[in-house]
Amino acid sequence: MKEKIRAICKDIETEHNIKILFAVENGSRAWRMDSKNSDFDVRFVFVRPLKEYIQIDNPIEVIGVTLNKESKPCPPKGAFIDISGFDIFKYVKMLSVSNPTTIEWLMSDIVYYGKQNEVFKKFAIEHFNPKSLYLHYKSLCRNNYQKYIKTEHQVTYKKYLYAYRGLVNAKWVAHKQTVPPIIFTEAIKQMKGIIPLPVMNKLLEIIDLKSQGKEGDIIKNITELDKQIETFLDDDSEVPPERLPAALDQLNTELRIVVHVPLG
Repeated sequence: MKEKIRAICKDIETEHNIKILFAVENGSRAWRMDSKNSDFDVRFVFVRPLKEYIQIDNPIEVIGVTLNKESKPCPPKGAFIDISGFDIFKYVKMLSVSNPTTIEWLMSDIVYYGKQNEVFKKFAIEHFNPKSLYLHYKSLCRNNYQKYIKTEHQVTYKKYLYAYRGLVNAKWVAHKQTVPPIIFTEAIKQMKGIIPLPVMNKLLEIIDLKSQGKEGDIIKNITELDKQIETFLDDDSEVPPERLPAALDQLNTELRIVVHVPLG
């Protein structure tokens, strides 16, 4: 599959006259929560020829392709390969304000094409805003819980894992003050003393069930997991303090290098 995705990336480069700097997995496969039915969520960052940035009309900032199992274009819903990418300027601007999505792209260890930028990665690790990340992941937990679990309507293992990825990552940021691991099982196993052991064990059990293809099974609400989420959502005492914005010189210098803008 990696070779197929590399070929698709090359086709995108040719079609749009761009250079993809890196393309990574940023879905259940990157989080090690995938099953035999999981699709591929590929995310990339691209750069255009310099002259295309110096014009009246701004070039498009987002490029996306959705394909079926035969690698034919298809609607987004139900796509087997979902590929989308940001222009370098859009990406770096989002990274500069600790957008969690852009940080996760740098942390993914499944790289399909190119290489993640080390300067951007160092900036993300050293200068991320813990409050921003915490609130993002808490919102992820809340949205998935209230929409899919609390309603008790077609509750699935997959929905629990998505809600708990938000909870675990938020607590990681609050207690460890670092960027959460991209591999969800690693994050869970390092939360002893922060998340109750029965809850941790249940999550690992659910990940195993999902890997067996049971992610879509309709199940009854799991009381102990619901209680933990409710407690988390009702408690704002863990919100980390705001971190002062980092100087952007480092990002700007690297951005100019990437798009070949003279520095003098």
